[in-house]
Amino acid sequence: MPTDHRSIFRLSVLTRSLLAGVAAVLAGTAAEAQTVVPAPAVQDTSASSTMSGSPADPSTNFALRTGDATGTPDDAATAPGTTQPRPAAVSSAARPASPAPDEMFGRMNFREPMDNTRTGSIDNLRPRREDIEAPGVRVGTFIIRPSVGEGIGVESTTYGGATTTRSFLQTTAKADIISDWSLHQLSISAAGVWQTNIGGSGQTKPTANVDAKLRLDIDRLTVANLTAGYSFARESSTDPNSIVGATTQSGVHTFKAGADVTREFGKFRGTVAGTLTRNVYTAATLADGSQLSMSDRNQTIPEGRVRLGYQISPAITPFVEASLGRAISDQTLDRNGYNRNANTYAAKAGVELDFTEKLRGEVAVGYKQVRYVDSRLAKIDAFTVDGKVDWSPIRGTNVNLTLTTGIDPSTTAGVSGSTYHTISTTVSQQMIDNLVATLGGAATYRQFAPTGIASDQTEWSANAGLAWSLSRYIELAGTVAWNYTDVKTGTDTRSWSALAELRVKR
Repeated sequence: MPTDHRSIFRLSVLTRSLLAGVAAVLAGTAAEAQTVVPAPAVQDTSASSTMSGSPADPSTNFALRTGDATGTPDDAATAPGTTQPRPAAVSSAARPASPAPDEMFGRMNFREPMDNTRTGSIDNLRPRREDIEAPGVRVGTFIIRPSVGEGIGVESTTYGGATTTRSFLQTTAKADIISDWSLHQLSISAAGVWQTNIGGSGQTKPTANVDAKLRLDIDRLTVANLTAGYSFARESSTDPNSIVGATTQSGVHTFKAGADVTREFGKFRGTVAGTLTRNVYTAATLADGSQLSMSDRNQTIPEGRVRLGYQISPAITPFVEASLGRAISDQTLDRNGYNRNANTYAAKAGVELDFTEKLRGEVAVGYKQVRYVDSRLAKIDAFTVDGKVDWSPIRGTNVNLTLTTGIDPSTTAGVSGSTYHTISTTVSQQMIDNLVATLGGAATYRQFAPTGIASDQTEWSANAGLAWSLSRYIELAGTVAWNYTDVKTGTDTRSWSALAELRVKR
């Protein structure tokens, strides 16, 4: 019996201890619930949560930084899931009062978000241009963005003392097709312009262009590109090879195909490329209505190119490049009895630039030479400056600069050809969310070899335009252009044109 009394006494003491421990735990839990901010189950992405800052970013979370009544830490415990002690608690009297909404709107030092909205305020930033563009049509794994435009224009051309003026209707069709694949990419761009005179006289200027590119991601360090293209344009009356007095100049069909492979070797990057170009010339129409064949100018031009670059940084890559090509005419002799087949040699050194969307492009200087098979035609050589740079100093402003040096063959007896240097620039500015203004200009200096037979010339051009998006699918555009060709010892040509066009996009 004494043993039973002691057992009962020990059981009673143990029961009271357990009850006291449970009560202490419950009391501690209740106290912690009053001092710890529960983590939200779903992150709030509304405008109000943007105003107060993301909970994951202490630099922008106003509640956690000031420790208001809903976020008072407990200095006697540790944060859940961590071993770091909480900071000392701040009493209600010592804590600064939370700012009123008006005070938060008045702050100027909030971090600017990337979604075109200011913290705690309405959207007062200019939308990106792509946000108001037509979305396109998805067909399988491709996205197609077509557009059609109809416009009316006027053009005036002065050659010597004679001026011709015409008014015309212009139809423009465009389409961009791009694949939406996880690997590789196919892109196709097509555009065409057709003009019909409705008053006056003058040469129409139809154009067509199709470019296709297939990028093959062979592996992490190797990329291959297959390209193909076609273009058509009518020769300008200011072209050195145009027919004087022709009512319709020759049209030029150009077919292109190419392939290149680029591979990285550590900081080195090597490219091997080959292209094949075919030029076909249509007949010119003379003033008496007769046709003058231009088939003696038809040529096929294969070319090979090798480039080696060294990446100093992801933004700067110097390179050297060498190329070799040959011009092969369909007819051995042209209309004047000259063999225009020729070999082309070129080399250049430059630098590639890639400062994200702010500045991209490349600039190079070099040397180029053309040697004709016919010994009566002198070789043509020139120092070259080539490059293309895209610069965006601020959002909504884009500046494009192009430098080109080239050599054109001639059709004049005894003249090998001409070397031309061109500099052109285009500036586009988003005035408001649906209005974009463009301003462009170009200058070309052309020098013939040998000198003294044909006259050197300089060509100047300028243009300005506005594009107003009435909606994502309808756009109203206007363009004015001016051109002046200064022939050193010949007849100058001046022209200007204006065009208003309504475009429908999808």
